[in-house]
Parts: sequence; structure tokens; C-alpha cells
Amino acid sequence: MPWSAASLSLATFFSALVALQLYWIVSRSYRSRKLSKQWNCEPVCRYPSGILGYKVVLRAKTAAQEGQVGSTIQGVHLQYGNTLKVNLVGHDVVATCEPENIQAVLASQFSSFGLSEWRYPQYRPLLGRGIFTSDGTAWEHSRKLLRPQFTKNQIPSIEWFDSHSENLMRSLPPDGHAFDIQPLAFRLALDSATGYLFGESINSLVKPDSNQTGVAETSGSGNEGFAAAFDYAQDILFRRTLALSYYWLINPSDFRKSTRVVHKFVDYYVDKAIEYRSNIGNYKTGHEQKGEEYCFLHALAAETQDREFLRDQLVNVLLASRDDVASVLASTFYLLARDTRAWWKLKQEITDAVDRHASNITLKEIQSLPYLRGVLYEVLRLFPPVPVNARVAHHDTTIPVGGGPDGRSPVFIPKGQMVAYSVWCLHRRRDLWGADAESFRPERWEGYNPPAWEFVPFNGGPRACLGQQFAMILISQQVFRLVQHLDSIESAQPGPDMGLNPPLRQTLTMCHEHGVHLRVKRMRI
Repeated sequence: MPWSAASLSLATFFSALVALQLYWIVSRSYRSRKLSKQWNCEPVCRYPSGILGYKVVLRAKTAAQEGQVGSTIQGVHLQYGNTLKVNLVGHDVVATCEPENIQAVLASQFSSFGLSEWRYPQYRPLLGRGIFTSDGTAWEHSRKLLRPQFTKNQIPSIEWFDSHSENLMRSLPPDGHAFDIQPLAFRLALDSATGYLFGESINSLVKPDSNQTGVAETSGSGNEGFAAAFDYAQDILFRRTLALSYYWLINPSDFRKSTRVVHKFVDYYVDKAIEYRSNIGNYKTGHEQKGEEYCFLHALAAETQDREFLRDQLVNVLLASRDDVASVLASTFYLLARDTRAWWKLKQEITDAVDRHASNITLKEIQSLPYLRGVLYEVLRLFPPVPVNARVAHHDTTIPVGGGPDGRSPVFIPKGQMVAYSVWCLHRRRDLWGADAESFRPERWEGYNPPAWEFVPFNGGPRACLGQQFAMILISQQVFRLVQHLDSIESAQPGPDMGLNPPLRQTLTMCHEHGVHLRVKRMRI
């Protein structure tokens, strides 16, 4: 049967599309080979990913189920090299744990790399147009407004920090009773974050079931409902991240419900701040009355009263403020509970500091304690709160090393290709940290400052964590007070001890899959 003119036209149209696609692929391949040769690049080792990367997806799924994402990636790097190429759901991704490459994508070639084109639509339902989802001029605008809110002058008083320490101590069970400190760490981090960001703490350690914002829309109520919604939404965001361009397939109704709960929670404080600004006048100061603690939201609302902008930035900063701090606190006591020698050495340093300064110790003096610093840096080395991250090439470019038989030649990165980097693997490399790289040894930090790009727990370059100073002060002070008031701790973890590779739950940040179970004994005065 002869084809109609319409059928022939349609066939011609699709043939032309196929021809154009083939031409684009061939010309792109030719350009890549030409630039690669021009820039002295060498091929990188390729991981056997299978069709459309199905082997990678299956291995990643197993690793996530077992809580061993970090150690699985580490095993791949040990077998295939510090820089390799994998296929993930049809997209080629370069994975690396080389400090030179991490420096390139985060700093020295900052203008060549940025967020993926999918980052905003992947994260938009929860994070909106916040600092973690923005790139280019939008990111620069967000950072310009947020950066002044994290200066030394804005750090609260030691009394402010101590009020949260006291709530945490009161939340501990009687001596000798097994308990999980990780949920308490998350509550403490949430209390301090809301106190600093919103000007009033939700005090979830004191009243975990309170419902002061009327947010009772998930299983649980009040603050518990918000925390559960926040956790669930982050879990879905992580899955959407792994799906790359297929993120839109992961959009369950519970996810949409959870984001509404989070937004309602934050909107409550945003509306109060806007009303506050309207009442007092829009002058730019975070301390409206002498002796009043700084309020991040009040200061930000002096710059803009765009409700959606304020909410998006607050959700972004709250995520980092709560989850990073809680992750590091929980991991600190996970490690100290397994190392009696380190516990007593830290205990002695803190006891001596208390004896020297009596009740007048300052935040600066707490931060200057060398062994406490070594403990916290070692925790950040072994359990970085964001163990994996990535950037995408804005145009054809290179990374410094990873190509060729010895892995020391540049690698060509075409426009749009993702470079994923593992801080977990970087921090556990024996060639960088010694034969005991997978040992908890705070003493390694005595008089030692590693090369900048071998230790990046808070990222680096222009997009380095704005709140890292506040986070480290908070963590240092909380660990100081807990160790001061506890005589001893021991692990009460159920099941076999997994040492430095316990099951970890990976979402946008990392926490312990089965918690951090302890028994403690208080000091007797």
C-alpha cells in the first residue's frame, strides 16, 4: 500500500531528527578527542557499569541497604584507582578522591564547575531557591546576604551555649541505663539552630511533644512531626539526587506532605520576623536591645522581607545547622565510647581546664584545647557529615590528574559531565594519612595541619560552609560540657561491633543507621 504524503513527511521528519542526533554525537566525539589531545589528557579507568549503569545502581542499592555507601565507594577506588569513570542511569560520571581534583572543582577552576542542571528541580520542593540550590548570580546574591550573618561578632555567649548543654544533661537517663544519644544530638542541634536562626529555640529536649507552631500533620505531633517530616523529605531528596535527570519519577505523596509541614514550620517564624521588623522599623542590626542575643532571621529580615526568599534560605541553613552538628556529635561519642584511652586523655585535659579557669572558662579557651581539637578533627576525618558531593562542568574543561596508566595525567571533562568526589575516601587514604588511616588517633593532629585539600569536612573554595565556625564552636562546647560532667562512658551498641565502618544512613548528610547506644556514669560532686 503506497504511503500517503503525510506519512512520508512524518518519516522524513523523524529521519532528519535521527540524522541530526547522530551528527551531534559524532561531532561532539570528534571535538572531545581533539580537545583531549590538545590539552594532553589521557583516558581514565572505566568501571564496568553495565547497560545504562544497571550494575552501579544495584551495587549502590545494596550498599545503601547495608549502610555501607562510604566503604563501598572506597573499595571501588582501591580496585580501580583514585579517579575513574562510571555510568549512572545512562550518564557518564567521573568519580575521584584526589585532592588536586577536589581543589580544581571547588576552587582553582571554580568558574568551570557548578551545580547540575537538575539540582534546582531535584531539591526545589523542599529547599526552593536557597543557597544550596542556586548557582551563578542567584547564588552570589544569597551568599552576599547570608555571609555577614556568620561573622565572629554574631556568635552567642557561652551562657547561651550552656543553656542547651544543661538541657542535654537533664535528658540523659539514669547512670548505667542504655540509651541512644543520636536522637538527643539531633534535638540539641535543632534547639540550638532554631535559637540562633529564629531567635527562639523550640526546646525539643525539654518538651519534645510540644506543638507551639501548630504543625501536627505527620505521624507524631509538634516538633516531632516537623523533625520526622524533615528527615523523610531529605531521604527523598537524596534518592532524587541519585536518579539524576530521572528525579521526577521520585515524587511520592508523602514527600509533598512532608515539605508542606517543613514550610509551615519555618513560615511561622518568618511571619513573626516580618511583623517584628514592621513594628520596630527596618534598621539593620541583630541586637535591637543591649544584652539581647543575636537573631539570624531578624538580621536577614532587615535586608529583605521577601517571605519566600526568607523561608528558602532558612530551610537551607537549618538543614546544615541541624544535621551536620548532630552527625558530628553522635560520631564523637561513638568513637570515644570505644576508646577508653582517648576518653580519659580528653577527660584529663578538660578537668585541668576547669580547674584553671573555675567557672570563668570562655568559648575561645575551650576551642584552644589541643586534644579536644584533635578528637573533633579526627571525628570529622573518619565520619565527615557530607561524605560525597559533586559538581558539573559548565563548559569543556579538565581536571588535573586521574588519566593514563599512572593516573597522573589530566582528564578531559566535557560540558555537562558530573565530577563526584568522595570526602570519605579522601580522608581514609593510607598514602595521605599513613598506615593507620583507618584508626581513631587524635594524637595525629598534635602540631599537624594537613595540606588544605587533603582535609575538607566542610568543603572548600567559594562555596565552603558558611556556618562551619559556629558549628565547631557549638560542637566543641557541647563535647566539653558532657565530658566535664560525665565520669565514664561505654558502648551499649546492640549486635556485633562494626568498629570504624558501622552501618550509616546516607541522605543529604550522614548519620548512624542504628543510632549510637551508650551507658554513662555522672560525676559525683
